[in-house]
Amino acid sequence: MKFSRRVIVACVFFSIVPVVGALAQVGSASIKAFPDFLSVRAEFLSSAITAAPSRALAFKPVFRDSPAGRIRVSVERDGDSFFVMFQRERDGAYPVGSRGNIIIKRSVATGYVTRVVWYLGDDGLSFISLTPKNERTAVDYVVAGSLSRGGYTVSSLIYYFFTNPFQYLYNITRAGLDWPLIFGVPGPEAAARIGAAIASGTPNGVASALQKAAADFSSIGEYLSSAGYPRTVPVEETAFASDKAASFEDPRDPRLIAVSPWSEARGLPLESSPAIVLAGIETGSAFIALIGGSGELPPVSVAIVPYRTDDGSYVIAAIDAESRAPIDYGAVVASRPGVSVRLFRVPLPASS
Repeated sequence: MKFSRRVIVACVFFSIVPVVGALAQVGSASIKAFPDFLSVRAEFLSSAITAAPSRALAFKPVFRDSPAGRIRVSVERDGDSFFVMFQRERDGAYPVGSRGNIIIKRSVATGYVTRVVWYLGDDGLSFISLTPKNERTAVDYVVAGSLSRGGYTVSSLIYYFFTNPFQYLYNITRAGLDWPLIFGVPGPEAAARIGAAIASGTPNGVASALQKAAADFSSIGEYLSSAGYPRTVPVEETAFASDKAASFEDPRDPRLIAVSPWSEARGLPLESSPAIVLAGIETGSAFIALIGGSGELPPVSVAIVPYRTDDGSYVIAAIDAESRAPIDYGAVVASRPGVSVRLFRVPLPASS
């Protein structure tokens, strides 16, 4: 099966101009749905967040119930720094990279707050990083693992962000950040249904055809016919907007790294792929990712469907095409630093 190779400028993803109507929707349902546990942060402000380092480092993990769910509060030391961590329970565990989680990094020597990381999605790929800059705060905004905007400064002390609700952060940054990428509007129902079928591990119909095409790329024509596009060919993604992506070797303190451009021999850096996939929501696309191996991890072929939920948050539904097991695409990306991927875009059916 032939495929076309064209430059898909992912600037569509990073340069959506927020219109008044979209912002109005963002400011209502999506923001209200965001898990914010201000009351828990307030309770432990003096005993962990602003306490003297010696006292904060003696803090023992505690759990609190909140409207956002059960929250684990803990302090972890790492060399010259320590982290005050607020983690929301999800599926019986307390992952670092969950929507609403806040990680406050402090200096052991001075007690100063040196960074705040606020996770924006359950895939652990989207977050906002806040660092003090005199009487201002520098903001790095990472969406789906890629830097959307870096070095944006706002006129606010860093302490105001974790002592106020999330709405405060949103309001003070909304003029400079493309928040609809995180807080969008619900997308086509067909995409959500196919995405749910992929995530179920028992795909049928069009979702099954996509999974089979990922397992055996020579059968891509069968998927395209079932989707209603028999004359279409898959498109290999070769470009992305940001030359920086996040490395999650330590999700408490993710760092930005430079990513290399697409190459004919290897494809794209895996770290850049989630942002391209997320952009596919706007174009009604699904993806097939042929991911290289890393160490003891073998190559894997993945079928992917991005969509938005009823509250406007994004989901990247993915399935291992060979085993038919649903996978966390964010976890796959985080576990394979430096790996390449051949990423192909195909259209989703208009209805399912």
